[in-house]
Amino acid sequence: MIRRALRILVTVVLSAIVLASLAWAALALWLDGPDSKILAGTMAVGLPLVSIFLAAIVRPFPRGLGAALLPIVAVAFWWGWILPSNRRDWSPDVAHTARAISEGSRVTIRNVRNFKYRSESDYDQHWETRSYDLDRVRGVDLFLSFWGPTHIAHTIVSWEFDNGQPLAISIETRKEKGESYSALRGFFRQYELYYVVADERPGGFTCQLPG
Repeated sequence: MIRRALRILVTVVLSAIVLASLAWAALALWLDGPDSKILAGTMAVGLPLVSIFLAAIVRPFPRGLGAALLPIVAVAFWWGWILPSNRRDWSPDVAHTARAISEGSRVTIRNVRNFKYRSESDYDQHWETRSYDLDRVRGVDLFLSFWGPTHIAHTIVSWEFDNGQPLAISIETRKEKGESYSALRGFFRQYELYYVVADERPGGFTCQLPG
């Protein structure tokens, strides 16, 4: 009786894993697959059918569930090899990447973002080169910015110097021209990551930081 209950429990757990993995793999093919949405859609629909077919023909059933995972493993292997690129038609506010050069305690950073924002999409561009003395750091702040559900937050780390403006750094999505952010797509490989290096003010970030 105990063994039977254990087998049922294992089967239920394996089934849940397969179903969750199938949902992920289908979305990965749809979002990160071929540019042709017809082909991507066909692959996203075909993958569950193949897995269900394998689960149905392989016996016993737990072994069939293991067989159903094989196409998902293939998708995961392919997905893991999708590489980022710096060569895209980037939105102007993320067009340049920051670069740092260290000489002792002094750090020179190129492409510090110092924009004049009138709105999120209307701004004057200004990229600067600045130098900072790490021996003069007097504090570090961590900000949390909520843009919707409070279960998800955006983090910004800011270093405060005793002789000048703070330097804030945030890791954000690097959007292409005309591209908008999607939380769902963010869980897949739809966006490259971008280090925003700026001031603690809307001129650097498009959100207002607490004072």
